[in-house]
Amino acid sequence: MVSDTVLVGLLTFLGTGLATAAGVWQWQRAHAREARADFRAERVKALGEVWEALSDLEETQRTSVTRRGQAAGTGELTRVNLLLLRRSPFLRPDEQEWAQAFAHHVTVIDTLIRAEAEGGRPAAQWWITSAQQPASSGIAAVAAQQLRSLRVKLGERYAAVVRGDSD
Repeated sequence: MVSDTVLVGLLTFLGTGLATAAGVWQWQRAHAREARADFRAERVKALGEVWEALSDLEETQRTSVTRRGQAAGTGELTRVNLLLLRRSPFLRPDEQEWAQAFAHHVTVIDTLIRAEAEGGRPAAQWWITSAQQPASSGIAAVAAQQLRSLRVKLGERYAAVVRGDSD
């Protein structure tokens, strides 16, 4: 009689332990799924902010080329760099590298165009209008070509993350 009671108690204890373990396991899975969803949402937001900041930087630089004097967009460049630092946990290393190279190329092009303008040459219309620049025109053309390539890479990655095709 005692052995039946002990056996029933032991089986009840084991059943309760297994049910508790299964519940904890399901809770952990649900918690991990929520954490992944939160991280993905922050990643989409971070990529959007970086895309907007880089677009603002390029727009500021392009529109300021026609004006003489100090290069415009230094505040935008600082904002891009600080944004990359702040949002780095949500960006992959290649995305950070692309964004930094993008900002660098915009700055290089702006500096070269301003140097030409200070030398008495007119501002480069190809940069203001986004016209295709022949590769033979030097450093600025190479930087512009790399800038276009980086814009495509970042745009494709941002679109993929928004669609859910990429983590």
